[in-house]
Amino acid sequence: MIIVKGEIPVKEDHRDEAVALVQALAEASRSEDGCLSYEVYVQADRPEVIMIWQQWRSLAALETHFASDHVDAFLDAIPDMIDGQVTSSRYEVQAEESDDLDEMMELPRVLYGDEIIMH
Repeated sequence: MIIVKGEIPVKEDHRDEAVALVQALAEASRSEDGCLSYEVYVQADRPEVIMIWQQWRSLAALETHFASDHVDAFLDAIPDMIDGQVTSSRYEVQAEESDDLDEMMELPRVLYGDEIIMH
């Protein structure tokens, strides 16, 4: 599974428009093959930052998403609303099978580059 976390800082006077644009992107993306989850959040303590959390079945599904018409439309519309640095992180999560219940109860491992991070 691929998890993507993105943060988009937006201009205060474009916040509502930007949130609506990201929500439309999320709605269109949720119907894509391989999309497990696509959520949009605005933090109470940082209302100028839109957060996007995505879960994809595979990297191929994510790449197909990035090539979609609704992503192109979003990328064409959002630049004038951005106020700062857009950030994005991608993680690959792998499940491990085990017959040992104690081992199965361990927290999942997230692969980030060559580093394995325990959460």
